[in-house]
Amino acid sequence: MNRIPVCRSCLAGLLPLVLVLCGVLDASAAEKNASLTAAINSIVPDQLQSHVVILADDTMAGREAGTPGGRAAAEYLVERFGDLGLTAAGSDGGFYQRFGAGYRNVLAILKGRDPTLSQETVILCAHYDHIGRGSKKTSLGRIGEIHNGADDNASGTSAILELAEAFCMLPEPPRRSVLFAFWDAEEKGLLGSNHWAANPTVPPGRIVAAINIDMIGRLRDNQLTVFGSRTAQGYRRLISTNNAQSDLRIDFSWTLVANADHYPFVQRQIPALFAHTGVHDQYHRETDDADLIDSDGMTRIVRLLFGMTYDLAEDERCPRFRTACRTESAPTWVISREGAGAVPQRLGVAWDPQGAGEDGVELTSVTPGSAADTAGIRPGDRVVELAGHIVHSGEDLAGAVLAAVNPVRVVVKPREDEETRELVVQLEGTPLRLGITWETDDAEPGTVILKQVFPGSAAARAGLRPGDRIYQIAGRDFTDDGQFAELATTLPGPLELLVEREGRLTTIVVHVADEISRRAA
Repeated sequence: MNRIPVCRSCLAGLLPLVLVLCGVLDASAAEKNASLTAAINSIVPDQLQSHVVILADDTMAGREAGTPGGRAAAEYLVERFGDLGLTAAGSDGGFYQRFGAGYRNVLAILKGRDPTLSQETVILCAHYDHIGRGSKKTSLGRIGEIHNGADDNASGTSAILELAEAFCMLPEPPRRSVLFAFWDAEEKGLLGSNHWAANPTVPPGRIVAAINIDMIGRLRDNQLTVFGSRTAQGYRRLISTNNAQSDLRIDFSWTLVANADHYPFVQRQIPALFAHTGVHDQYHRETDDADLIDSDGMTRIVRLLFGMTYDLAEDERCPRFRTACRTESAPTWVISREGAGAVPQRLGVAWDPQGAGEDGVELTSVTPGSAADTAGIRPGDRVVELAGHIVHSGEDLAGAVLAAVNPVRVVVKPREDEETRELVVQLEGTPLRLGITWETDDAEPGTVILKQVFPGSAAARAGLRPGDRIYQIAGRDFTDDGQFAELATTLPGPLELLVEREGRLTTIVVHVADEISRRAA
């Protein structure tokens, strides 16, 4: 059979129509989804690259704040805002907010459609200045040569222009207003963003979020770093949910320092995010040129940022600032992706991994007074079967012991030429159906974070790891870890989990012990 190739964008555009025909969406919802898809798909590499090429051209002479090159860059941005029909949001009724030694922030706003929520604002921002020809203080390269700053920060500036165009493509704006802000004099000490924060052109008490974009032009190892995800509840899930198409590996950094234009908002207790692809060998050097920009990687990042921003501007309620974000530090257990901690000793035996095979697992020791000792299991016995599970390895045995519910039927084969024995054992402790322990986090409501995944457990066999976030179980949301525990222990298997790992969502199916036992019966 011949297959006709179909591009993903075409399929994404057809999906709302298919859902309408199937009765899943009504026509208005399908139309909205189609318009969102079209807006996202309008963000393309060629347009992003074209803005970077213009802003990082030698004629801009490095865009140093207060210089002719910096003013030329600002004029280019104002022209683009005018082309889009955006409303000027500067302090003088125009697009500029002037300050300092001839510096100029450039500001435009898309008014929201909701009569009430339009009074609230989501800010999308980037600094457009760079360091000109460099100085001993600012340059890491050759002083006197033009430092074009293609990545720092023509890339973020280009992203804001494309985001503004995508929002203007929508048949109607989101419910909240979106302020598009270009800061000047960032390289001189965050002067532009600090000036605006001290002299805001929209009501400061109604700013619900600020998203700063700085150096996103060098995507490496498919990894985007996002700072500030803990400044409001649910930001990590918001980002991950919008990452489905972009499929980036996201480093959710806990670091919050005054190193970029998100920080003036954090200081004023406004939730803020900062997207960044990292410092590189051309940083603050004359070699940071447009031909090194990864415009395909930028496209994926900007599409993710569009979805996040739209959700914040559209949702009924936006999360408030978390004051704890300024003092908390990452838990040490997340650092270890492999360490699962000690396996609960419910049976009280040890074995040699080399002594496992088709005829069971040979025990090297039995703890005196343990469940195994009480039942008559001896060192040298081979465990062939436990709780209906055939045992071929130490992981088989460990997983079966973890999940087993008392009383437990155990089949052992003695070392001598004795017949196989069938024993009834009362294991110690509580069964762990999935074989996990977890934490909850105030910054991530409706989520459990795996702390331990025990070797041989149902969770380990399914591929779950410490640090994984579980968002749903069997298609169901949960409000807290108590509700999650109830669902995890009572729902019939197999259990389908919606899992987030490094900002990517995936479905993992866990085959639990009672399901396997029923299937084998």
